[in-house]
Amino acid sequence: VQRSDNRNSLNAGLFALCGLLAIAALAGPAWERLPTPVFRDKSALILILDLSRSMNATDISPSRLERAKFKLTDILRQRVDGQTALIVYAAEPYVVTPLTNDVTTIESQLPTLKTNIMPSQGSSTAIAIEKGIELLKQGGVASGDILLVTDGVPIRELEPTKKIITDSGIRLSILGVGTAEGAPIPDESGGFVKDVSGNIVV
Repeated sequence: VQRSDNRNSLNAGLFALCGLLAIAALAGPAWERLPTPVFRDKSALILILDLSRSMNATDISPSRLERAKFKLTDILRQRVDGQTALIVYAAEPYVVTPLTNDVTTIESQLPTLKTNIMPSQGSSTAIAIEKGIELLKQGGVASGDILLVTDGVPIRELEPTKKIITDSGIRLSILGVGTAEGAPIPDESGGFVKDVSGNIVV
């Protein structure tokens, strides 16, 4: 009788163990490693393109603006990882494309960018960079890079821009477009932009 009781206890234990294993199998637990965006923060890039009228100058062929767009196309085609955004500015900055992994979408927007699409003219560099930093924060990116493509930064914009960059810790790179000699700026009538005295602006 004693031997029979031990065998029954053993069978009951095995049955309970099998039951637990069956329940665990039906629950379908999975062991997997979730992807971690290790490089996302480090590879975010904000492209800021100057669309002030002086970008129409033709001291480099076919124009400063067209040459800048060629360069941006090259940069976009070389980006494999990370998020990219595009901002244009003159008197005010405007977001063309927020942070995205789809650089093809950004590239498709470049041909449509002309200086005459801007509601008002100017060269407000500081607030354009502020907009870029804002995009990085909105995207949850702790750090990133800003590439400013312009033919010039007004003297009044230098100190505000320097302060914004210093306070943010964001790295700013600048791609200058144009020559030291400069060139007249074509206007919509087929002539050139003139100052208040009637002189052609170079």
